[in-house]
Amino acid sequence: MGRGKDFPSLLRGRAGRRADAVADGNGQLVVILVALGQKQPTLALGNLIGSSVANVLASFSLGLLFMGSATFDRSSKIYATVLLIATSVFLVFLCTLRGTVKRIAGGLLLVAFAVYVASVASLIYKGTLAAPEDDSDDSDEDSDSDSDSADDCEKGDGVDGGSAGNHAGGARVFPTPGATSRPLRSLEPTRRPRKPVGGGAAYLPVKGCPRSLGFHLVRLALGLCALLIASYIVAHSAASLGEALGLSQTVVGTTILSLATTLPEKFVALMAGIRKQPGIMIANTVGSNIFLVTLCGGLLFMGGDAEQIDVGFTAFEAVVMWMAAVVVLAIVLVGGKGWMGGLSLGLYVAFLVVELALGRKLDVD
Repeated sequence: MGRGKDFPSLLRGRAGRRADAVADGNGQLVVILVALGQKQPTLALGNLIGSSVANVLASFSLGLLFMGSATFDRSSKIYATVLLIATSVFLVFLCTLRGTVKRIAGGLLLVAFAVYVASVASLIYKGTLAAPEDDSDDSDEDSDSDSDSADDCEKGDGVDGGSAGNHAGGARVFPTPGATSRPLRSLEPTRRPRKPVGGGAAYLPVKGCPRSLGFHLVRLALGLCALLIASYIVAHSAASLGEALGLSQTVVGTTILSLATTLPEKFVALMAGIRKQPGIMIANTVGSNIFLVTLCGGLLFMGGDAEQIDVGFTAFEAVVMWMAAVVVLAIVLVGGKGWMGGLSLGLYVAFLVVELALGRKLDVD
């Protein structure tokens, strides 16, 4: 089945990596919700701006530094362009709208997030956009391996002492190549022998069968609970630390809080750089930032105090946030080099220094 048609396979394979960006962004979302719940909209705004800058000048640049050089495909250019447009719209709303109008803008940003998710899924399904690293050999092998593993589980091959058609006298019997239409590599043993029990040869599966839906739901619920508790602690501790240092809540968000909440993005970008996977690296950065300026930005406008938001940022922060989106698009268009990553990291350090040096009290009591 051709690319763009086998949508479930794309979601199970490398296209599922794009969902990692949204999963990574959940940390910022929870922190922003916690800050809004504590009546600290400027802390939430600072975290949004700081995380957007950190994802580009720190996470993306770190991956590029380790990758050395990178060439980005057409899909990456489309995603980077969408990010620049979304960031520009968010900043226009932030800098120009006041009061109740900003809440309406927040609703529009939420709609934009829903449209973005639906359009990306539709374009991947149609084959217009490629999932990151979708055309790699490893992707095909992993997809086939997962499919074979699922088939084995359905047929009972993943259980010791399976059907008589696959075992004879306790030993695995493999059919000849002419007796099956499945690829020859799928006939290789998928189990490793262990100590025979009762005279028959037993086998252990190398890959376990897929877990049940209930297992994943329970694990998801536990993970969300842990994330909520950790985010509350991080937001509260960062705010207290900033108060002790005499920093505004916005500066605390752009520096201390954003450094903590973007650690997953930094790890993903670093691994993508080491493994030479530019598609994963750009999806991690662009996906996280679009998530921030649409969903998180919409919730901020709708749930935060408009007056505090209006005075809770500086022109310097807004310009750096917009320039970060420009940097991503420029690197994607011309191709990435290691020195670009090093230069961007230096600019990020400079941004942190300026923020801390000029972190005067901007918050409205």
